[in-house]
Amino acid sequence: MDFKERILTAMEHQEPDRVPVMGLVMDPATSNQVLGKQPADIGGLLNDPSMRGQVKDIINLSWNDIMYSNFADALEASIKLGFDANWTVYTSMEVVEDPQCKTGLAWHDAFGRLWEMTTDDKGNMLLNYICGLLTTEDKWEAWVENKRPSFDMMIQNVAGYHRKLVDNYGDRIYPIGYAAPGIFENSWQPIGFVNFSRFVYQKPNFVERVIAFHTDLYLRYLDAVMQSGVEVVMGGDDLGQKTGPMMRPELIEKLLGESYRRVSETVHKKGRKLVWHSCGNIYSLLEKFVEWGFDGIITMEPTAGMELGRVREQVGHKLVLVGNLDVSYLLVRGSREEVEAAVKKAIRDAARGGGYILSASHSHSSVDPKRLEWMVDAAHRYGKYPISI
Repeated sequence: MDFKERILTAMEHQEPDRVPVMGLVMDPATSNQVLGKQPADIGGLLNDPSMRGQVKDIINLSWNDIMYSNFADALEASIKLGFDANWTVYTSMEVVEDPQCKTGLAWHDAFGRLWEMTTDDKGNMLLNYICGLLTTEDKWEAWVENKRPSFDMMIQNVAGYHRKLVDNYGDRIYPIGYAAPGIFENSWQPIGFVNFSRFVYQKPNFVERVIAFHTDLYLRYLDAVMQSGVEVVMGGDDLGQKTGPMMRPELIEKLLGESYRRVSETVHKKGRKLVWHSCGNIYSLLEKFVEWGFDGIITMEPTAGMELGRVREQVGHKLVLVGNLDVSYLLVRGSREEVEAAVKKAIRDAARGGGYILSASHSHSSVDPKRLEWMVDAAHRYGKYPISI
């Protein structure tokens, strides 16, 4: 089998020749190490007052090229590491003047979040969500009205971006387009979680309007991702924290259940499969994921208490399972023996009968490429069907 057949067979809960392995490579820190590239010192340039304005303008004018280059490198790195698939993500950002940030500049995304840029110890750029810009109903209304042309342009860019990545890399790896952030995150993060939670009770009509707006926009976003032509796409919302859901499951159903059903219907009408991303402890939401129509889930964050075997036992083969290998220790500084043992356990816990794609539980700049190599090697050695470990 080739990488595409392997992924699609697993998505049908059938046994391919071996367990597919998916990369979640997206950080330049990872790609640069794999490809032997030096990081672009964007942080240093932005900290230089004589260069800051010029660099800001270049970034804003070249944002689509920057995004494409980042994920082209991610796919090249994933191919070199031996992955069958890797996710691809498009984010719309603009650099603006902001004296509150150390560099005097902040990053605003299309949905109304403020991000601050930092660098790691090797000079790779990192972006961190700081807060929402739309803390009142009036600010939200004004932002949405002013940004309507930007939303249309973003959807156009999303379609072209994912299509170009598939055209250029789809013969060597399976690029799985990820429509992110999701409806819940786009609804609460620009407003702030405290404000959003308060508005749920004090301004329910406003919250309904926010969610309805982001549902319609997200469906357009997903449609744009699907124009790449691949048979599997990703969606997602972080609905959990370390100890459980961010809101009561009943409230999540009330606020978002119908939106998620529409998401699944949109994907399935196109004949595609939908893998849903959510961090956190989400045991109490697994049956909802099935009810909402998701085909698979990704992350199953081990540091939030998610155990792969328990998830398989709870949902059986109602969901394809993707992920679960720890990125807090195992794939950062774990020994080869520890990585190999974790891979073998994941295969034992979830791979029989198909419906499992092995991957890290997430991506961040400290994940070590050497340990990703160990993960892939172990999956190739121990993941052959029929499973015998």
